[in-house]
Amino acid sequence: MAVVRSHSLSIGIVGLPNAGKSTLFNSLTKNAVPAENFPFTTIDKNVGVVTVPDKKLDRLEEFFKAQKKVPSAITFVDIAGLVKGASKGEGLGNQFLSHIREVDVVLYVLRAFKSENIVHVYNRVNPKEDLDIVQSELILKDIDTVEKKLGELKKNSRSGLTPELSLAIGVMERAMEWMGQGKMVVNMQMSEDEKVVMNELWLLSNKRGMYLLNVREGTDEKEREEWVKAFKETLPEEDRGFVIQGDVKMIGELSDMNDAEKNEFLSLLETKPVMMEDIILKAYERLNLITFYTGSEKEVNAWTIEGGATAKEAAGAIHTDLANRFITAEVVDVEKMLDAGGWVKAKEQGMVKNVGKDYKTQDGEYMIVYAN
Repeated sequence: MAVVRSHSLSIGIVGLPNAGKSTLFNSLTKNAVPAENFPFTTIDKNVGVVTVPDKKLDRLEEFFKAQKKVPSAITFVDIAGLVKGASKGEGLGNQFLSHIREVDVVLYVLRAFKSENIVHVYNRVNPKEDLDIVQSELILKDIDTVEKKLGELKKNSRSGLTPELSLAIGVMERAMEWMGQGKMVVNMQMSEDEKVVMNELWLLSNKRGMYLLNVREGTDEKEREEWVKAFKETLPEEDRGFVIQGDVKMIGELSDMNDAEKNEFLSLLETKPVMMEDIILKAYERLNLITFYTGSEKEVNAWTIEGGATAKEAAGAIHTDLANRFITAEVVDVEKMLDAGGWVKAKEQGMVKNVGKDYKTQDGEYMIVYAN
């Protein structure tokens, strides 16, 4: 299992021009972390690193009176607005493609409101058609990529067809047929070995997706629900739980407020609107990510890893040496530990578990690693 390094999760924001994509990016990254805090991230004008709101980490910081708090973070990448023909260089063309290749998950921002003031690039409001345009461009570019690679592999197979070559050629031919039907590679059934082959191509259509329907407060509720229902039904079944309805303009306004202002504003509303935190939580769910914690008076940390990662792999997210020299770890639910009054008291009450290298790390655990 590949463990996702803490602080390195990235989301590419994709959509047609005027869908609300850049408004969302600007809102999300208003409180962006200074680039020097994350030296491995190349910060460009269209890239922003945002800390993940984390009440457990805040409690841990308060308990230890820690000198430093290091939260998990997400990199948001604002991909240039797509139009038909982008894969062939229309609009900003290939500029967006390299940015998408590098992200973990694609957030499709799709306009789902009418407006006389904001023009739609195709003069209509249809989130599904907008999604089809965007995904078609990704698929067309991927067909080029796979076609070239297939040509190379078939050339190499003339001197002898190895099992590896046979597997690669087979899965790529299936992918060509699949994409020819307008389908995203990420939704194609593949064995683990086939996934390894396809992942090496960094295909644009092999990224998991989330869908933000940009709705406006005040839109007719019945009309909106019909749009959303119809939209979900067009998606592959495994994607339907990752549709978010949110007013991008309001997300921006809320990100401008301090906690007191935000709480006061939210108390006036009948229903809680979608906020930046909801988008981040949905991204964690989409990528099957969990968080574990370490801490002392010196520093408290939130570490992001894949669900199902072992204690040894979790230790490796902190430092590779800890994984290589791992002996054992002690774990406890961070909130239960804090409620009990700290590590020592939690241990006295029998809450702390001693675990080996194969133990599956749980979301929300506080961990102490012992290494030689």
